Amino acid sequence: MSAHPPTAIPPDLEPLVRQWGRRWGLPDLADHLSVRFSDRMTRSLGRCRPASGRVRLAAHLQDGPAALLEEVLCHEVAHVAVHQLQGRGSPPHGPIWRELVEAAGYPARMRAPATSTATAPSRPTGPRPRYVHRCPVCHTERMARRPVPEWRCAECLAAGLDGRLEITRLAPDPAADA
Repeated sequence: MSAHPPTAIPPDLEPLVRQWGRRWGLPDLADHLSVRFSDRMTRSLGRCRPASGRVRLAAHLQDGPAALLEEVLCHEVAHVAVHQLQGRGSPPHGPIWRELVEAAGYPARMRAPATSTATAPSRPTGPRPRYVHRCPVCHTERMARRPVPEWRCAECLAAGLDGRLEITRLAPDPAADA
C-alpha cells in the first residue's frame, strides 16, 4: 500500500465498495481507496492507480445514470483488488479482474456502450492549434500540438549555446486533423 493514506470514498459510494470488498475476500478494501471526481477527464470515464489505491472518475458521471457510475467505479476498484490479490504484473483486464467484475454483477468490458456516455461534455470539434518551436540561431524547427518549453536545439547546445527555442502558435490547419 501507499505510504500516504488515501483520502476517502464519497459517502454515497462507500457501501458499494465495502460490499464488493467482502464479496472479493478483501473486507478492508475500502480502507485502502481514494475515489475522486475530476472535471479534467474528458476522454475516459475512469482511471486507477492500483498500487496507491487512487481512483479518478469523470465528474459528469455524477449527473448521469447511477448504473453507469457504479459500473465504472466497480471496473476501477477491481483493478485495485487485483493488485491486492496478485501484486504487480497481473494483466489489467485479465481473468482475475473479469471474475471480480462479474462477481459484483457487472459485465467485464473495457468500454462503456456509446449510448451510456451521452452525459459526457462535448469537446471542441475543430482542429487543434499547432506550435512551431524554432531556434533563433540555426532556424531548426520542431512542431507540436502544445508548447514544449523544455525543448532545446541540439546543435546549438553542442556548440555551447543556450539552445532555447522560440515558440509560436500557428493558425489551426483543418487538413491536419482530418
